[in-house]
Amino acid sequence: MGQCLSASKPIIEALLTELAKPAPGAHHHQQQQQQQQTASGPVAGGQSGAVHPSLPAGAEKHRVRNVYDGDTLTLTDERRIRLLGIDTPEIKDKQPFAQEAKAYTKALCDKKDVWISFDPGGDKADHYGRLLCFIFVPAEDGTGYLCVNEGIIAAGYASAYHPGKGKHLHNWNKLVALQSQARKDKCGMWSTFQDILVVKTANGSAYHKRSCEHLSSVRNLTEMRASVATEKGLHPCRSCFS
Repeated sequence: MGQCLSASKPIIEALLTELAKPAPGAHHHQQQQQQQQTASGPVAGGQSGAVHPSLPAGAEKHRVRNVYDGDTLTLTDERRIRLLGIDTPEIKDKQPFAQEAKAYTKALCDKKDVWISFDPGGDKADHYGRLLCFIFVPAEDGTGYLCVNEGIIAAGYASAYHPGKGKHLHNWNKLVALQSQARKDKCGMWSTFQDILVVKTANGSAYHKRSCEHLSSVRNLTEMRASVATEKGLHPCRSCFS
């Protein structure tokens, strides 16, 4: 899949414009730092590996009203969508690259027509009532369709994430492979990745720091490098890696 691929000029400009907007409560130097990271590093890369020659069977065309963050948006019919198979940094917690993740999804989807597709045989909604979807938009070169879920992972602004027990997304291996390549190429949030020793529980889908508060009474932990954990499709604990 090669080096991080830069997106076309319109998407880069949209990302920079979004990141230039003042964030409530954010300090000026933090905003400058984010803009510098986005301008100098991979912006919205990995598109070639996330482009499909055609839409999935049964894909539905809808209009996006608003993008809340990198993995959540609302359609004009007021249904909210949670992008399936990914997890992006939290804006409310001011996590690094949260604004970049939002800017990526917003540049591709906000106020635009998209096609949504559900995972074959999987749940169509979560316990919050949000639709669990893959989102497709026309590819920049006019040939095929970009899967936004896959593209944002390839750009390094999302982790592969699937909380379901005993379930596997139809493209899970591809999501993990795109994530692994983004990590190796130091795309986005992986530019500051440190390959430290981490632990996981017997049946957990996340990896943790040894000091994680959720592990105070847990025994039989498995230790591994963070790079190995990501290769296995484990995602970082939201508490100890926030």
